[in-house]
Order: sequence, then C-alpha cells, then structure tokens
Amino acid sequence: MSIIVAVRKGATAVIGADTAESEDDLVIHADYIVNHSKLLRAGDSVLGLAGWSATQHIIESVVRSGSLELKLGSSIEIFETARKLHEVMKTDYFMDPQEEKEQPVESSQISALIVNPSGIFELESYRSVAQYTRFWAIGSGKRLAIGAMHAAYKLLDDPYEIAEAGLRAACQFDDGCSEPLEMKSVALTQ
Repeated sequence: MSIIVAVRKGATAVIGADTAESEDDLVIHADYIVNHSKLLRAGDSVLGLAGWSATQHIIESVVRSGSLELKLGSSIEIFETARKLHEVMKTDYFMDPQEEKEQPVESSQISALIVNPSGIFELESYRSVAQYTRFWAIGSGKRLAIGAMHAAYKLLDDPYEIAEAGLRAACQFDDGCSEPLEMKSVALTQ
C-alpha cells in the first residue's frame, strides 16, 4: 500500500511518495526501514513505484546494473522498455506474471508513475502507458490524493505544494499510507 503522486505546473514536474511499507494490515513506518524510498532515479527520469516491494527491488536492480537501457521519454518508449523489462523480470528475476485467469496478457506486476522532461506518465501492470497533463496518483490513497490535487491545482502555483496536498490527504485518510513524505523534481522541456 502506498501513495505516489505527480504534478506538472509551469516548467517543473514533481513526484512524491509516502515512505511506509505494509504487510497485510500492518503498516511499517520509515523509522524502522533503512530502504524506505519509493522513488528511483533512472537517467533524467524519476520513477515512483507502488505495489509489491519485490517488484521495486527488481526495477532498482535493473537500473543499477545497466543491464537494460530504460528509454522513458515518451509513451511508446516506455511501452517498449516495459515490454523488454517484462522478459528480463521473468527470466532473470523469476517473476510470476499471472494475476487472474481472464487477464488479457501477462502482468508485469508494475505500478509506476514516471516524471521526466517530457512530463508525467503512468505505467500499469499490463504495460499500458498513459501521459497526464496536470497531475495523477497511484496506490491505495489514489482517490484521496487526486481529489486533493484537483482542489489545489487552480489555487496554487507551486507543484510541490500541490503534490504535498495530495500526499497529505492520502496519509491522513488511507490506512496504507504514512508520512514522512519524499519529493523530487524534474525540469520540463515540453
């Protein structure tokens, strides 16, 4: 359970996350976990990962090893990277791609928001990619964060403050999200 948010306004994109980890109904706060960050830098992109911690470790291992070039500058680049990453995750990291019998394709078990100079992108478990114009959120506190950012977007000029509003709303009302928060920014070119 997590909350990851991304906001673009003006010449900046901001991505933020809570730092708690959960196991069923047990929430483990960042004070108890050394590697509590859900944000990962990959070249000029920052990825925010929600979902299974094992998936986050796989993505971090791939980024750090340089075994796969992660092209993340556009929707199609992200899709093609996710397609290649899926195969690596199955063969090198023994990921089980099954979720449901009626699923359209194998799952990559990835739920990620990506910010980079091109904007905000969401990568879902079946490798579909969406690009957002203002803000978005993923994780268990998604609906709360989106509502708070929607309310703040026209009122605030600072994307950090808008992202923080979304994160704090999720941490206040979703039992799978908890402070402290972390945020990173990227300068936009588009």
